Amino acid sequence: MKKNNLFSAILLLVISCSFTEIQTKPATGKGLYLSMDDFKNHRLSYETSDKIILNEFFASSSIKVIVNGETKTLSKKQVFGYRDTNNEDYRFYKNELYHIILSEPFFVYKHDATTTADANKGNLRKTYYYFSVNGSDELVPLTIANLKKSFPDNLKFHDLLDGIRNEADLISYDDYRKELKVAYLYKKSL
Repeated sequence: MKKNNLFSAILLLVISCSFTEIQTKPATGKGLYLSMDDFKNHRLSYETSDKIILNEFFASSSIKVIVNGETKTLSKKQVFGYRDTNNEDYRFYKNELYHIILSEPFFVYKHDATTTADANKGNLRKTYYYFSVNGSDELVPLTIANLKKSFPDNLKFHDLLDGIRNEADLISYDDYRKELKVAYLYKKSL
């Protein structure tokens, strides 16, 4: 009888640990984050879909999801983001995809856009960086001035930002600390 109770207790412990792991494991595979809460909790929707069509050309306002041969159309305004097959996360903002490269302590995004800055060279592809304080608010260009404006009461962060040589250093990656410079500076200011 004692062996059965011990076996039952161990089995229950193994099952509960397995369930906990499933609940906290980061999302893998492609799918959509329907809300900011889904993103924070690694809950993907439409993981088993046949195809997700993002309609990126001309900043279309809809996404098509094909599940079992049926097409469902979703508005990008109602969907937080997307995870691709490389486990990279993106946020929809003004009908375009912004690559989430940092989500703590605030969000930092990378966005590639075509520019016609130099008429002699034609269209060029350029990378721009943005940030948002909580991930669901407006995206703002990642500049020292905008960071100071977004964190007006964190004067220590302002002082640390004053030590940056140029704004490109904000997104430099520190191999030793394993994080972006801007995240390190913010954490150091707290």
